[in-house]
Amino acid sequence: IPEIARLALREGQCSNPLYRVHRWFARRLESQFRAILTGLSLEPHEAERFWDVYLGEVPLEGATVLDPFVGGGTSLVEAERCGASVIGFDIDPVATFITRFELEATAYDPTAPEIAALCDFVSAQIAPFHRSTIAGVGERVVLHHFWVECRTCDTCGTSFEVHPHYQLAYSKEKGGQWVFCKHCHEVSELSIDRKELRCECGTRTRIAQGTLSQGKVQCPSCGTVSKLRDRGDAPKRPEWRLFAQEYIEESSAGITRHFKKATKGDRIRYGRARRMLNKIEETEGRFAPDRTIPTEGRSDNRPLIHGFNSYRDLFNARQLLHLTMLGKAISRVEDPGSQRLLAMAFSEHLTTNCMYTAYAFGYRRISPMFSIHSYRHITRPVEINPWLDGIGRGTFPNVLSKIAKAIEFAKAPTELDPKGGRQASHQHRTSTSEVSMHPWKVLSGSSRASISTKSSESLQEIPDDSIDLILTDPPYFDNLSYSELSDFYLAWHQSLGIAEPPYDERSMSAPIKTNLALTNRTEESIDDYQTRLTQIFKECHRVLKVNGICVFTYHHKAISAWLAVGVALARSGFSCSSVLPLRGEGKGGLHSYNGTIKWDAVFVCRKTTPPNLSRESIVVVPRSAVQQAKQRAAAFAEELGKNRKIGFRTPDRLNLERAMIVAAAVCAPAQPHLLPLLDALKTNATGG
Repeated sequence: IPEIARLALREGQCSNPLYRVHRWFARRLESQFRAILTGLSLEPHEAERFWDVYLGEVPLEGATVLDPFVGGGTSLVEAERCGASVIGFDIDPVATFITRFELEATAYDPTAPEIAALCDFVSAQIAPFHRSTIAGVGERVVLHHFWVECRTCDTCGTSFEVHPHYQLAYSKEKGGQWVFCKHCHEVSELSIDRKELRCECGTRTRIAQGTLSQGKVQCPSCGTVSKLRDRGDAPKRPEWRLFAQEYIEESSAGITRHFKKATKGDRIRYGRARRMLNKIEETEGRFAPDRTIPTEGRSDNRPLIHGFNSYRDLFNARQLLHLTMLGKAISRVEDPGSQRLLAMAFSEHLTTNCMYTAYAFGYRRISPMFSIHSYRHITRPVEINPWLDGIGRGTFPNVLSKIAKAIEFAKAPTELDPKGGRQASHQHRTSTSEVSMHPWKVLSGSSRASISTKSSESLQEIPDDSIDLILTDPPYFDNLSYSELSDFYLAWHQSLGIAEPPYDERSMSAPIKTNLALTNRTEESIDDYQTRLTQIFKECHRVLKVNGICVFTYHHKAISAWLAVGVALARSGFSCSSVLPLRGEGKGGLHSYNGTIKWDAVFVCRKTTPPNLSRESIVVVPRSAVQQAKQRAAAFAEELGKNRKIGFRTPDRLNLERAMIVAAAVCAPAQPHLLPLLDALKTNATGG
């Protein structure tokens, strides 16, 4: 377990290229699922062979594996690589879109001539809009355009720019920073320790003192302070001003990058792009999605509260021109494989080509939308030149290169070696067959994989006792509203014509209200989560073979989440034979903090006779099992805590303890030696 955790930490820094093709939310680790599959394939006396099998051949040939919550697809990709036939379900169409591509990766050809021809055609039309004329230098290619949101003060009527600070970028290695004048926007390079810029225009700019601080905006004229989200009852889409650019110089010595203020000529060039977009849309109709952003069932009212009412609003005119021309060109590609590859690149490309794209000041590159799995409002968005090749994060050519690397990896995969580095995989299967949408084809042997976009509450396509292994990762209660974010992609998939029925209807949104993940913690929502999870577990129990195994990972800090899992398990007929901790995340990211749970509890469940529920039956836990759970979790914590690098902390111990309590839950009438599951979990609430 400690060695697997060290692999997880390394994987978090450099994951499998196949899983970097397209962003998905809360994607599980390759090392975690491969470790589970390895462990399941070994007898207890074969423990010493674990790493030989992990790095060699995990024997799953002939097995059928089901994942009722496909998500990012890691479980099925790893199972298929081990020789299993796989069946997946997910209610979210973007999740199934991504997973199908991962399973079909070896069938795609990124060198197809129609792909290169399309790129040449579209880039030739868009490239002129990403150039700038520099005085005394000439015309240069722009890498980044810097925009800033403008606001009018309700008190004094002054229009001003909403800057968090007046720094464009910095370099710790060189000890320098690039800053701009708050009045005229002239860019200067200063020592990194300088706090003030004295511009030739006569303005003094305190570099760190912008008009935005901790979500509050201050008018520079009258000093009135308001909240960034306070935009009235009917907020309008923000207005932005182009104020700076980063351009590139090419020479025999290589490429250098330079900052400059935006000029009138740069704004005129942007205006030309806007007029061209208007002309295309007037004559051919709009390609960019007009569909409104759903308001019902949301857990996060961003970006609506900032004035974005449709997904189209999240892009400026030049970005819409680029995406319109590119999307229309992709829609005309005749070869299905090339079109699917280009559509995948287009979808992934969206988050680096919108006005919710930020700038990582120390790295001098953009930070994509959904970097922290939410709509983080950006008052200083950065627009990238989308057709640069080899430079610029998220440009279309660079996304295509990323996909090409993923396809190459799928054909010749490697494994992270616990001794360091990677080694060539001894186990991989090259397939050019298309992933089916029908589970019966997998069960009949005519296909190796099927993916269906539907809820797993009814698996009527799968007969009783037909699945060898269920390997999954259920939605973690209210940790993340997957479909709330994925709907952004779906709206564009509908414009491209690649969304599958019934989501091909452009007015239909992703399943925000029907997704299992909670958007609030009302009693009604919690009961619904518990009821639906129970039904899914019952269906999993029905389709699993008598000697089959169900394995799932879970973590959460809320007792109500664990109560729902415990009730679902106890009522479904599964008996948990083991609970183990596995590191579920790599090194900390933007949404990690000291109290974050980093380790999943892995449940290994066997099929037993479903309980005969009576009116007197409740979900209970033996008092002795509660004490055993505390002791076992404490023992794991003591052992794993010896290695600080793998990061097993108090939140992880409490999580594991709750999992072990839940694993012992059964349905039975109340008795003195039995605790109601809720009471048993409450003994763990404060670590007591």
